[in-house]
Amino acid sequence: MQSLWMLLASFLFAVMASTVKLASPDLGTFTMVAWRGLFGVVLLGGWSLARGRSMRTDYFASHMARSGAGTLALAMWMYALVYLPLSTGTTLNYTSPLWMALLLSIAALIKGERIEYKLIAVCLVGFAGVVQVLQPEFHASDVLPAALGLASGLLSAVAYIQIKQLSNLKEPEWRVVFYFSLFNLVFGVTGHLLFEEPDVYTVRSALCAVGCGLSATIAQIAMTRSYGSGNLLVSSILSFSGIVFASLIGITVFDDPVQLTTYLGIALIIAAGVAASVLTKKPRAPKAR
Repeated sequence: MQSLWMLLASFLFAVMASTVKLASPDLGTFTMVAWRGLFGVVLLGGWSLARGRSMRTDYFASHMARSGAGTLALAMWMYALVYLPLSTGTTLNYTSPLWMALLLSIAALIKGERIEYKLIAVCLVGFAGVVQVLQPEFHASDVLPAALGLASGLLSAVAYIQIKQLSNLKEPEWRVVFYFSLFNLVFGVTGHLLFEEPDVYTVRSALCAVGCGLSATIAQIAMTRSYGSGNLLVSSILSFSGIVFASLIGITVFDDPVQLTTYLGIALIIAAGVAASVLTKKPRAPKAR
């Protein structure tokens, strides 16, 4: 089930990225962050009230740390999507598994634990597939948004690790996503009022805002369940499938051209996801006595 949750999340995040790109001429980055948070607060808040679930938590500081890192990562990614070519901005955000592999390896070294070299290798193969699909290009004028896009990958990795920690504390995924959505809403509204011009709402931009909020909320729940229920590196590697979904959406919705390198990249991404699942499910040989 861990794999299915991440595949669902990756598809919905690809849908969300498409709505952000479509709405960018009319709606600001902070506005889209706010819309993403609004739907999560309303849907999860209403559900918790109807089911008699409490939002009270003994780990409020941990929720704020996770929500802060995740919200900053989201805003940076959306900025990169708007001001960089779509392929470049997406590639930078998908460095999060590489950052995670580095962070987990450092933690393993400090604790004297075994480093998962095979999973790290699979992660590198998956990222090679991302590069093949997206064929990113940088220009001198793109330094700031490129740096922010790269930072979004690092902060996403930090947020994913914090999700796992909250899961270990028995915090339900709906509560984790609720606080993240609330942080999105407050951060987005504040940023819009301070830094952005008034938005222009048309039928298209309004539909994009709604689509962004709905797809992101469901995707966040699915992603949180995936990261909380199994191996972090496996979930992060499977997140590369978002590039496959984004490529398919680009072909069908945006009429993006597809080259042979695109199919090669998709094959590498799928191979990395399958290899990760096999490696983690393979039983270990018993130790000799």
